[in-house]
Amino acid sequence: MSDQTPPWDPNPPSGQPPQYPAPGGQAPGYPPGPAAYAQPIPYAPAQPYAPPAPAGTNTLAIVALITGIVGVSLVAIVLGFVARSQISKTGQAGNGMALAGIILGFVYFVITIIIYVAFFVLASQI
Repeated sequence: MSDQTPPWDPNPPSGQPPQYPAPGGQAPGYPPGPAAYAQPIPYAPAQPYAPPAPAGTNTLAIVALITGIVGVSLVAIVLGFVARSQISKTGQAGNGMALAGIILGFVYFVITIIIYVAFFVLASQI
């Protein structure tokens, strides 16, 4: 190290400031300094908003199931089909309830027809 001279003059003429090496440069004879900071990682591009979650169970499906249980058959059938149509478009829950309302509506409708037929058959025999 003694045979290397620094790139700047350690003993400048009086009245003048010492001349240092350029910033960022490596002075000969010295170990390398700490590594420079890495470039910051850029933010990931913004993701689009997710579609809103379905608003829960379709109300017409609930009403179709209730009217099917109560025995209002034609209302249950109509509401069940309308609810299934809405559910397929909106993605709401309640498809099973609408289907159950339709099935119960048809079951009650068939039972009602059988009762009417039996009543009229028995009434005509009197």
